[in-house]
Amino acid sequence: MQVTDYAMAITNSFALPDACTRIKELLDDGQSSAEDIANIVALDPSLSSKLLQLANSALYNFPSEISTISRAVNVIGGKSLYNLVVTETASSAFKAFENNAIDLERFWQQSVYAGLIARQLAHEVGMRDVERFFLLGLLHNFGELAVAHRAPDSAAECQAFAETQLPWEQQKRVLGFTYADCSAEILMLWNLPSNLFTPIANQHNKNLALKQTDTGLLYVAVRLALVIVHKDRFAAERLVSEDIQKSLGITEVEIKQAIKFARIEAYKILVLMNPDLFLIP
Repeated sequence: MQVTDYAMAITNSFALPDACTRIKELLDDGQSSAEDIANIVALDPSLSSKLLQLANSALYNFPSEISTISRAVNVIGGKSLYNLVVTETASSAFKAFENNAIDLERFWQQSVYAGLIARQLAHEVGMRDVERFFLLGLLHNFGELAVAHRAPDSAAECQAFAETQLPWEQQKRVLGFTYADCSAEILMLWNLPSNLFTPIANQHNKNLALKQTDTGLLYVAVRLALVIVHKDRFAAERLVSEDIQKSLGITEVEIKQAIKFARIEAYKILVLMNPDLFLIP
């Protein structure tokens, strides 16, 4: 099977909520108001409730409670609200395609760790729209679920990479493509913005990571998330080289702080996104 086959299987069986498409259209036309965007989200009570939970979570750390969608739009802006909608959509898609062929706890942890680290590092280097970087990290490995859904044996084989191997090297050997390729293909088929699927497609391209900040931050976040979930196998010093740090203007201290931040905040986000898997009885 080709990468497009796996991506098409996901997009044919899981459609983006109408709110995603309509909010993107409003943002693209440049004439919409915060009220227009809030009215779309408010049509979906379940989505509204989950978005307010996310807006009031440790992910955003607003000083006062956000109790209405309209306030959320006014406080965080339409683009950030769109990112929240896609975050909730991603969470639903993850759960829809969960498969015992892979270690689901590891998959969720790796995704959330990457999102939190990407967001924290984006903040450190002064990037705008830092919520988008959480989404980049969260979605970076979505292709793993796509493969596990259609070819569980292949997904299990990809997961069993050797001690000296990087996961994406094993994916390329087994599948002929990486989960990054598949993740980006899914996002393109969903017609999500290019500033989401382009860094994800290039998350293992060091040459681009050295030149493009978005790609570079995700490149680092993906590797640091791998260090956290496979702490006995990988070290940050091995996966994140000095030239990458220098090109992004981040220090070893900031890298350690980002890892610490992710470790502290991850459980709160994991419980919010998948209480069935992470909530302690």
